[in-house]
Amino acid sequence: MNNHEDEVYLTGYHYDAVYKEQVVPENQGHPYIEALPDRLSGDELFEVLYSTPKFKGDLSKVDIEDRLALVQQVRKSFWLPLSSHFYRYRQFYNMIKIGYQSRNPFSPIFNRQYVLGLDKVLKGGIDDKGRNIAGVNHTAEGFADIGLSGMGKTITNKRILQLFPQVIHHKSYKGRQLTRTQVVWLHIECPSSKSVGQLSRNFFTAVDKALGPGSKYYEKYAEKGGTIEVLAARMVKVAYEINLGVLLIDEIQKVHRAHSGGDERMIEFITELTNTIGIPVVIVGTFKSLYLFNKSLANTRRAIPDSYIENITDRMIEGETEEEDIKTEWDDFIEALWEHQYTLKYVPIDISFKKAMYHHSVGIPDIAVKLFMHVQCQAIINGIERITEKLIESVANKSLKLLQPIFERVRMGESAALIEFEDIKPDWTEFNEYLKEATHRIYVHGKLAQEHDRAIQQKNSTQILEDLIQFGLKMTNSPELAESIAHKVFEASSGMGQLDAMYQQVAQMVMDKSNVVNRSQKKNNVTQFPKLNKSNTELPLLETSDIRYIVKIGNQNKKSVEESLSDAGLIKDPIEFYYRIR
Repeated sequence: MNNHEDEVYLTGYHYDAVYKEQVVPENQGHPYIEALPDRLSGDELFEVLYSTPKFKGDLSKVDIEDRLALVQQVRKSFWLPLSSHFYRYRQFYNMIKIGYQSRNPFSPIFNRQYVLGLDKVLKGGIDDKGRNIAGVNHTAEGFADIGLSGMGKTITNKRILQLFPQVIHHKSYKGRQLTRTQVVWLHIECPSSKSVGQLSRNFFTAVDKALGPGSKYYEKYAEKGGTIEVLAARMVKVAYEINLGVLLIDEIQKVHRAHSGGDERMIEFITELTNTIGIPVVIVGTFKSLYLFNKSLANTRRAIPDSYIENITDRMIEGETEEEDIKTEWDDFIEALWEHQYTLKYVPIDISFKKAMYHHSVGIPDIAVKLFMHVQCQAIINGIERITEKLIESVANKSLKLLQPIFERVRMGESAALIEFEDIKPDWTEFNEYLKEATHRIYVHGKLAQEHDRAIQQKNSTQILEDLIQFGLKMTNSPELAESIAHKVFEASSGMGQLDAMYQQVAQMVMDKSNVVNRSQKKNNVTQFPKLNKSNTELPLLETSDIRYIVKIGNQNKKSVEESLSDAGLIKDPIEFYYRIR
């Protein structure tokens, strides 16, 4: 009997297949891909993901208890889509389609796996060219979402998954019978028991919940018992049988190395799903789960696939200050949240409020939302009926009392001292070494990305100076001028300024110097040359590839020097310097 009825499993909607024409040739003639919904545009995605508390009435007519109840709805109802969420949706959408490409039910080579038997296919693994023993070279990709607790990883992935149908029912395709059930996605959580065997049981329960009444996978495969290896093998076979599009495993850090080699089995399981039978896997967890990947690096035959992508997310970067008005996602987030005040006196947000909220939440959205709610409740109960900086500090010191000592160490940059708080921040030395050794693609977001970029930049100061000089040479024929300006810009920050800003400064200084020289030459030579007849065709003074021309056109289009050079691909990404030393 299924003993997980009391657990909550994420479910989605069912859908009868409607096939749509595909632009990408590799997706054409594939029923599982053609049955997927059309990709949402940025505006459409924002519209379906954005949510906000629904109350729009007159607060002066609402009593205290009801206003306190309205405050409690903020955490439940408020959700602001950010650029990182659009990126994540694109990852899911592309990954599901690409994962299905090698699993066309009408492909003879794909169906050969059924003839050979999935047990043999799994046992045979893949060869040096990535093909299994049936000759199928699977196209599955996957990614990991690793990061700080409270950044909204789980809710983001859940909201995105529910944009897709969970189950698609096929009957026929272009006149050919196709009685198949396609489970587009499954979401499961690692159990608190930290066992891979229990994870398998959770999987069978999730399949039954998705397919509905009549589905007996738990009864058929989990209740029979068996070793961890047997249960994991059954899980792989069921994923193949239900034509699974993507499997998301949440709370991956719970699969602990101390429990019967759980980490090794997890890596082997992910590899089997992704490489051998072509099912994409997404794993979500805190910084504690980094050891899973680190372990896999020791043995390249068991390492996670080269196509794997790892997203590592740290707390948000603080935004605009009194000195500069550069906005970040933190500004967008806190400004949108600030609108939901249920005190009788509305207080507009300003830089000082942003700074106070960031200081006490250290840029963690979940903490910021809770603090915002507690502050409002306190203001309402005490009769102050307005948010003040003093109130924010008072509430933070009481409501977040246990977190503040940890946050203070984070503010001081004591990353090495925070190893015991792995959910807050990984040890920097180990993390940096991990980034160097990893063979898969890694994208770092937030404050951790800033620290990583600065570490890379510091190690490559000589290369940065050389690149600034070469950049200057693209704008002037004078090596002396390019070198002089590059040195000035570099030394102004000891090479630790923002790279795009340094490139922009070099470009601006070279252009200013060139304009001075050109005006001087024009003044000195004005009587030395006869006037030329004006051509009917006005030719450009500069080549279109010339940086000065690019900046000039950008200026006409109301773009900054930085935007113009970035659009032309002339400003380097800091991560390039990292890959040069690998």
